[in-house]
Amino acid sequence: MKNNNTAVIHRLIRRNLKANRKRNFFLVAAIALTTLLLGSIFSIGFSILDSVKMEQLRLSGTTAHAAVGRPTASQLEQLKQLPYVKSVGTGYQVADIRNTPEMGGAYLFLHFFDKTDWEQFRAPANTDIMGDYPQAEDEIMASRGALDLLGIQEPVVGMEIPLSYCPGGEENDLQNKTFRLSGWFTSYSLMTQTDSLLVSEAFAEKFEASREKYLAADILFVEEKQVSEYFERLKLDLDIPADQAAAVSQSNERGEEAQVPMLLALGAVAVFFILTGYLLIYNVLYISVSRDVRFYGLLKTLGTTPKQLKRLVVGQILRLCMIGIPIGASAAFLFSVIAIPAAIGAWKFVSTGAVLSFSPIIYFGAAAFALCTSLLGAFLPAKKAAEVSPVEAQKFTGISRPHLHRPAHGKPYKMALRNIFRNRKRAAVVLLSLFLGITAFTAVTTLAYSMGVDQYIDSLYQNDFVLYDQSLFSDQPAQPFDDSFMEQIAALPGLESCHTLLQEYMQLGYSPEEFGEYAESRLEKLYEGKEAFTEEDIRKSFIGFLVGIDGMELTELQSAADQKIDISAFDRGEIALIATDNPAYFPRVSQLHVTPMELSTDGENPSHGTEVQIPFGGFAPQSLESDGSLAPTIVVSKSFLSSLYHSPAIREIRIDVADGYEKQALEALKQISGNNSAIRRVSKIEAVSVMSGARTVMLVLGGGAALLLAFVGILNFINVMSMDITVRKMELATLESIGMEKRKVRRMLLFEGLGYAVMTLLLSATLGNGAVYGIFTLFKLQVDYATFTYPILPVGLVFLMIFTVCLIVPEITYRSIAKATLIERLREKE
Repeated sequence: MKNNNTAVIHRLIRRNLKANRKRNFFLVAAIALTTLLLGSIFSIGFSILDSVKMEQLRLSGTTAHAAVGRPTASQLEQLKQLPYVKSVGTGYQVADIRNTPEMGGAYLFLHFFDKTDWEQFRAPANTDIMGDYPQAEDEIMASRGALDLLGIQEPVVGMEIPLSYCPGGEENDLQNKTFRLSGWFTSYSLMTQTDSLLVSEAFAEKFEASREKYLAADILFVEEKQVSEYFERLKLDLDIPADQAAAVSQSNERGEEAQVPMLLALGAVAVFFILTGYLLIYNVLYISVSRDVRFYGLLKTLGTTPKQLKRLVVGQILRLCMIGIPIGASAAFLFSVIAIPAAIGAWKFVSTGAVLSFSPIIYFGAAAFALCTSLLGAFLPAKKAAEVSPVEAQKFTGISRPHLHRPAHGKPYKMALRNIFRNRKRAAVVLLSLFLGITAFTAVTTLAYSMGVDQYIDSLYQNDFVLYDQSLFSDQPAQPFDDSFMEQIAALPGLESCHTLLQEYMQLGYSPEEFGEYAESRLEKLYEGKEAFTEEDIRKSFIGFLVGIDGMELTELQSAADQKIDISAFDRGEIALIATDNPAYFPRVSQLHVTPMELSTDGENPSHGTEVQIPFGGFAPQSLESDGSLAPTIVVSKSFLSSLYHSPAIREIRIDVADGYEKQALEALKQISGNNSAIRRVSKIEAVSVMSGARTVMLVLGGGAALLLAFVGILNFINVMSMDITVRKMELATLESIGMEKRKVRRMLLFEGLGYAVMTLLLSATLGNGAVYGIFTLFKLQVDYATFTYPILPVGLVFLMIFTVCLIVPEITYRSIAKATLIERLREKE
């Protein structure tokens, strides 16, 4: 006959929970910590993935999966009929806006999008949209970045904005019109130095030539995961010829690849957290079951089945999960709200703002993993409770017998060593928990310390301060670096050196054999590879920049160059260099034909000088390149450049000051520059401030997570040590009864705690540090400027904390059981 004592089992569960408050605390803490760690790591990881994906969408400016350039009417009609195409929108560049000094190196365009393209593709890639898309012919909509470049800080719907523009990019057809602002939004396209102001269909349809030249169809497929497959089908179905532009959105090309490493890293960290949580839960329950073996034996004597005993143990952990999991999930949510924006913002994972991923799946998943971890930790103890026989239970004392190969001779430290390893499995669990926690903390802090701010800044900036004249890229250069400005620079406090970089326009002699491949790549970047350009068009438009630099400065930059340069010949003006990071574009260049150009005051009708032929002498670092031109940047000596131009413009001023004068020089430069929008400043001291904050965030967040792991190990030790001493109280009383002094008992227990601490230290100093260095080696492959720096102070403080806990816990526990008299302890039964 089957016995059904479910109600009794539930009652026993409740009573056991009430009788074991100390054990319950450890279990709830372990479950909550496991849930917290899993929830936090997945929330942060998926938020970074979503932020990176959103950044790609925002930088590309569209959520469309693909685009087809200059589609025919039949292609547009066919696109709408294809079953794998969800929606199609069209748009085109109407005109180029006249570049002004305030715009610096940025390029603005007038652009039109139809209703589908704007509402479904463009608007979702922007934020903070105010107002409406233009409807009237004189209405315009702009991004906040474009408005800033136009000198508008406080936009108002209906305000007038006068613009000069060239329809279809025709520079000889300059037109002027005053528009009314219909709305604005936050766009991220300006990060790529291009942005658009949106015009109405009524205005755009006046420029049919622009439509024919720049029309593009944006396409959204029915399934995002099959974009590549659909795109190949699309090219076949539309019969797209080789000379017609068609491409997959950049965000869709890289999205899947970028997620794989992050998901693998999240999986590895999750497994690590699950292991640490399992160790603690298993250890606590195993000790608890070991203490209650007699109780379980008596239950079996009364007819309780092994299955019901398992239910008794598992039922306790399930009820504790109902407390620990909500606490851990709530803590993970709060931690993520604070940590995600701080981590993403500080370390610049993305440049378009953090996207917080708080999907319920994350927290349900964390709760499910924590629950499975708890049940896994309870499985073996429950099995042990079910397998114990009533006879064995009555003889059980809760104490593992030491392996007596040699006598201890009553020496406390030898007895302590025997006591540690009398239950080797339990000792291994404690040591493993402490080891994993310490190793994780050491790894995180090592990576943070190795990300030396000074090394990072030095890898990015070669000078203390650099001032740039942004107006040089406009049609009306402001030339802020005049003689008066340079005199103020010379008076900077602590000035050690000041070098200028000169720049002027020039026309470079073009031949397809020497520059054809480079010109093709530039046309692809600047004009989306417009096939309308003939060789004669390229020859006329092969205009770029001539940069002047001293040979000494070039020597300092030469480590970044692809070959050694004859500095003496360079200083004498006998050779010229091409600034590039891809010398393969110029395999046949031998002579450079340079024609100086000087812009007039209105930026039009530039005057041409006499063509100069100068031998090609190699390649200069890409940092000297001036982007935005069809021709490559040619680098010559300042003396040679000055011989071609009456008063060459200063592009950059590179300044170094003596140690300790950085703050004073920064304040002086702020006063000298004032609010001149044409001047852009880059400084080491400001970058150091930003990076120091970022490293602090990493230390706080990463170190905090690692400390939680270390705390799990410490909890394991506290639980094991306190439970072990409590179980052995009869043994300790017996030792005292046969003459062992309390002082020696305390010393023995002290040595036990010290033994755990010393072994943890040895494991961490050998295996742990080896693992840390291996992690750093992998890290350095991604961050080449990192220098291995061991965090001696933080790790020392953590070890001190562990030593303190290992020494205090045995003493406190022994005092709690030694309050009773020796006779009372000897009479007490388990």
